Amino acid sequence: MEMRLYFALILLLTTDATLSNSSNSNTSLAQLEHALLDKSECKELQSLCAHLKQTDNLSVLECVSTFSSSQLEAVPDKCQHAIWQQQRTMLTDKWVTEQLKPQHCSTQYQQLSSCVNAVNLWNCIHDRALRMEHSSECRKFILRTFATFFPDFDQLGGFFVGCGSQIEELECGRLNLERRFMSQIETMQCLQETAGDNLDARCRAELTLLEQQHKDLEFFEVCGDDWRRLCGQEPAGTAAAFKCLVKNKADPTMTRRCSEKISQRDREIGKDYRLSHGLAKACKDDIKLYHCRRGVSEDKQVRLAQILLCLESVVKNGSQVSAECQTEINDHRRMLMHDYKLSPEILSDCADDIPKFCGDIENMQAVRGNVIGSADNGQMIHCLMEHAHAKRRKDRRVTAQCQRSLEKLIKAADVGEDWRVDPVLRRACKPVVDVACRDTDAGEARVMSCLMERIGTPVMRPDCEQALMLIQYFVARDFKLDPQLYKHCHDDAIRYCRAKHMWDDVNDVQMDPERGPLILPCLHRIAYSDDENLTLRKDCFKEVKRVMRQRAVSVDLIPEVEDECIDDLSIYCFDRTQKGAEMDCLQTNLEKLTPGCKKAVTSYTEEEAEHIELNPVIMSVCMNAMQTHCEHILKGDKDKGDMMDCLISHKNDADLRQDLKCRAAIEHFQIISLKNYHFTYKFKTACRPHVTRFCAASTTKNEVVACLSEVMRNDTIRGQRHSIPKECRQQVKAQLYQQRESIMLDPKLANACKKELETFCASEKEGPGQVNTNALECLQQNTQRLGSSCHHAIFLIKRSQLSDSGTDFTLINTCKEMTYRFCNNAEEHLLDCLKAYKDDPLFDPRCHLVVVNRMIEQNTDYRFNPSLQLSCGKNIARYCSHIVATAQPNEELNGMVIQCLKDKFRESRLDYDCTQEMIKILQEQALNYKLNPLLQNFCKSEIEVLCKSNLQSGEHGMVEECLKTAFLNHKIINRDCRLEVATLIAEAKADIYVDPILQEACTVDLLRYCSNVQSGNGRKLKCLQVLLKDQSTAMEEDCRMKLQKRIEMFHNADSVLAEPPENMEQLVSQVVSSPAKRFFLIIFMSAVGMIFIMGIFLGRISKRAINTKNK
Repeated sequence: MEMRLYFALILLLTTDATLSNSSNSNTSLAQLEHALLDKSECKELQSLCAHLKQTDNLSVLECVSTFSSSQLEAVPDKCQHAIWQQQRTMLTDKWVTEQLKPQHCSTQYQQLSSCVNAVNLWNCIHDRALRMEHSSECRKFILRTFATFFPDFDQLGGFFVGCGSQIEELECGRLNLERRFMSQIETMQCLQETAGDNLDARCRAELTLLEQQHKDLEFFEVCGDDWRRLCGQEPAGTAAAFKCLVKNKADPTMTRRCSEKISQRDREIGKDYRLSHGLAKACKDDIKLYHCRRGVSEDKQVRLAQILLCLESVVKNGSQVSAECQTEINDHRRMLMHDYKLSPEILSDCADDIPKFCGDIENMQAVRGNVIGSADNGQMIHCLMEHAHAKRRKDRRVTAQCQRSLEKLIKAADVGEDWRVDPVLRRACKPVVDVACRDTDAGEARVMSCLMERIGTPVMRPDCEQALMLIQYFVARDFKLDPQLYKHCHDDAIRYCRAKHMWDDVNDVQMDPERGPLILPCLHRIAYSDDENLTLRKDCFKEVKRVMRQRAVSVDLIPEVEDECIDDLSIYCFDRTQKGAEMDCLQTNLEKLTPGCKKAVTSYTEEEAEHIELNPVIMSVCMNAMQTHCEHILKGDKDKGDMMDCLISHKNDADLRQDLKCRAAIEHFQIISLKNYHFTYKFKTACRPHVTRFCAASTTKNEVVACLSEVMRNDTIRGQRHSIPKECRQQVKAQLYQQRESIMLDPKLANACKKELETFCASEKEGPGQVNTNALECLQQNTQRLGSSCHHAIFLIKRSQLSDSGTDFTLINTCKEMTYRFCNNAEEHLLDCLKAYKDDPLFDPRCHLVVVNRMIEQNTDYRFNPSLQLSCGKNIARYCSHIVATAQPNEELNGMVIQCLKDKFRESRLDYDCTQEMIKILQEQALNYKLNPLLQNFCKSEIEVLCKSNLQSGEHGMVEECLKTAFLNHKIINRDCRLEVATLIAEAKADIYVDPILQEACTVDLLRYCSNVQSGNGRKLKCLQVLLKDQSTAMEEDCRMKLQKRIEMFHNADSVLAEPPENMEQLVSQVVSSPAKRFFLIIFMSAVGMIFIMGIFLGRISKRAINTKNK
């Protein structure tokens, strides 16, 4: 009884009609007043109500109200219709006006007259009657009449208006046999059975509403105890009470009958939203205003998902719904995700997939004994979503129909907007939200965005990440499911990317979500377009960057890659689960991928190189570095490769040397970029046309860089205008510089020198993120011990970095301070500048060592010295071509060409420019014997034995001076060494400046007496010799002594150089190395020819003599 009273209260709130004009009966009131007992079909009433003293209809109705259910059931249908008709007639204002007022309440007419225009006539009359005196006959009659009414009379106005005429026509008025609060159940059943589909639309709508109310009553009758125990704070029969029971469906104390009733009710709501009275009432006006039932008559069912999609579309497109309606929408979105049974499409389209993939969840419910009633708390939906991933094998994937239904559900529930809608996501991520996103406002996907930013961080939990990624998998495939992106980019998406104008098209009965991953990539291309006519709004640009950054954490969220790489992911990357690991795996295995996947990964990697936000690993581990060193780029709008360049340039700074994770991430991307020059945005932009022109056959970036570098080097050597513009040359230099930083960035070199690295440079190995430990320097220092392939690779590197010191990583980083102090503006000729200052007292010893090593390398081969090539190119072709012609490719000539030029220098046969260049080289060699590879090789033992004490000062010419003194004293026995030292001495005769020690000793005398003498051809030296003979001239003593010693050396050197060869080997060697070797060859061939001719001639004479003798 308590439940019925409560339910009566809620039904009072939903009425929208009165009984004022509801009488459609053609029978007059006078006839009805005494008709019930007189009707032939109501003879049973005469016996059942025989005790009545009065036989008026009111007394009969009072009698009928005392009947038991069995007695009521015995009353014939026609009599029941007559009684029902009388009850209905008494409710009309006409009966009140013609019967009640004049006959029973004439004196109280004024009190009752105000009720004529009341919303509910009889409630007003009843209220007035209660205020009358207890002895009033009018009061008594009104209370008697009121007691005979239908218990729910005040809710039947619409029913009587809509179905009254058909009830009269079919005589379907029936008594309330079960004494239910809802009195018209039997009448409704009669109409449905008798009229069927012939009922008019208005009546069908009223019957539908009546059925809904009946189900509500049955629901709360079944769940009465559960309501009192679990939801007593909510009024019975209300939407709030129903929601409360739904939330507590999993409560172990809930009765099975109530749980089953809730599930049944949920399924019915999913099919027809009107069964949810809270939603139907709160959103009634909005549904009507925005035509959410368009194309569907009032008596037809409309699915909950369709109504939610329509109302959500209204909000997404900038309109507003009432606050009460929005609350109901949110509640029902949660309900959809809470129990898959609320979605008829899921039940039908996924009927085969549920037992196949998610049978464990069904079995778990069966074990609990609540197969029908228990809610799965979203587990079934998440199970289906997990098996919707394209990465799964086809036999482990849900059907296309089931996937489409899941997409519709995700859109209808709008999970991307509010993380709390999904119970699984809420349970898993609440601890994360409480810690990491507690200051983030709810709504508009702000918390979802916060959670996405926390993927890969210590605060993120595995179960939260898994649930989050399942939702984002669907959100990534429809840009409208990201509220912030849709809000700020809707207009731009329509303008540039042909997006739909409406969030959801209510005219589309399929409610088909906008499929295809085209909108977001389109917006991303527009965001970074160079076309000034293609620009996104500032807020849209910001959102596109955010979404692209968050999508990058997993290939699952990059449909354009995943769809093409399903098979490749299963083959190569099945075990890669960390943040960004799948994309990293695809990039690493780029050469092995199928063509479609390779194209998709290549395209994405190009974008990743241009926009750092697409690289989740770098974004997560290098944020501090970006804020410290590249803040200006972070604050900028567009990043076109600038951030990556900035990180690479600061990779070796002190703070990043300690941050191994960030360094490893940067280096890994550098390694990936080696696979294709398109993966380095600025290089690609600056050099693409020149790659096509000069390096079409090159595949990897290293090959392209080497090819372009060769073109640049040849242009420099030839002294011609560069074929490649400055922007591209700078990018080539930058790439070469990066290669020299770490051997891992030059896979070709690493592969060629694998054994040598293990043998000679094991302690110099580098690991991911480690600072360069000079493995390349180690290989260069062991050049003579390297295998052929490694030697050739090192040769190319030497030639490259010695041709352009701007690519020499070790030199630039070791000599940073010296460059800033001495050579701030000598970027292109840094090594030459540092050479000039290397002996400065303030010069850094570490830099000095690197500079000297580079000088030593330069002197091993003329190809390592671009200045020498430029100045002496013609002389080399004229005098030393025989050496170049016999040289092995990519191997050092060990100074042989320079030696050839020295010989011509002594003979004063070189051009002026070449002579000046040779003077520089000879000066450097005179001060450091290591720069003279032939001297170092031939006189190795002599240096170690005779000049051991001078080795410590090897860069000041003391070792050379020691060898010259030993030569003068005839201590050098080795003929090759003796000849080399003699050559060294003889070179000074050509120009005093190639003998720095003598020049330094005689500087004052040269300025005083020989300043007007032109340099070259030994003229300065001859001037000093004349002064030496002139006794009247006062020379500096040190100059005099050194000059006398040099003259004696010159004499001995000439004698040694003029010595004949001691054996045939030396003779052959001299002839082969002689510039006149062609002359000797001609003489030799002529001699052989003469001997051959003479032999023939003498042979014929001998033969004739023999023949004559025989005769």
